[in-house]
Amino acid sequence: MLRFTVSVARAPRANRRSTGTPAGTVTVMTTPLDPARSAAVEAGEELLRLARIHVDQVASGNDDDEAAEDTDRALWESVAAYGVALDDLYAGDEDEDEDEDGEPDELTFTVRTRYDYTVIDEKAFLAGGQGIASAVGTLLQRAGGKPVPALEVASLETGSGLITVHLNAELLTSQDFAEAEEPTDLLHIDPAESLQFVLDEPVYDSRHEAEAAAKRDTDS
Repeated sequence: MLRFTVSVARAPRANRRSTGTPAGTVTVMTTPLDPARSAAVEAGEELLRLARIHVDQVASGNDDDEAAEDTDRALWESVAAYGVALDDLYAGDEDEDEDEDGEPDELTFTVRTRYDYTVIDEKAFLAGGQGIASAVGTLLQRAGGKPVPALEVASLETGSGLITVHLNAELLTSQDFAEAEEPTDLLHIDPAESLQFVLDEPVYDSRHEAEAAAKRDTDS
């Protein structure tokens, strides 16, 4: 029995001035660190300390005892703590960048789908001996080239898209849905699958770009 899978994816520097300090006078300016920067520095220093201990344990060959395991665990916890401290430090910069953006970003989203099909009438599906690629292409043409017709509405502008068809002997089962750690795991392509058909539909910014792309496809 012929089986195949269809996957769809649709899309200043600050000015510095002289302080006017009289000649012969040395003034040392110290700027206290803000709490977030101090926390990041402390977390970084702790990470360096643990990394040094860990390297010494590896170099001496004492990297498989209980003490080494404790060091390894503390090291990875320190890596995470340093990352959190850096996120806290630079969070204000990200907020400022967002505030400087006068215009809100457009709301965009991508739809990725997978549906498995079993050919129950192989003769009708492969009429004329065209093969899976041609048969699927014909069906898409009949549908007006719209793989997700439910989303072809006035409130949405369709962007670039890609459709692939793979010959696949292992179809999704209800157990796959129950056992998947993440829903997106079900979209992964198994190495045993055989790519049969690709329909890419890029949206170009200009007619010139579209014509140039068409020429490249013809030349290749």
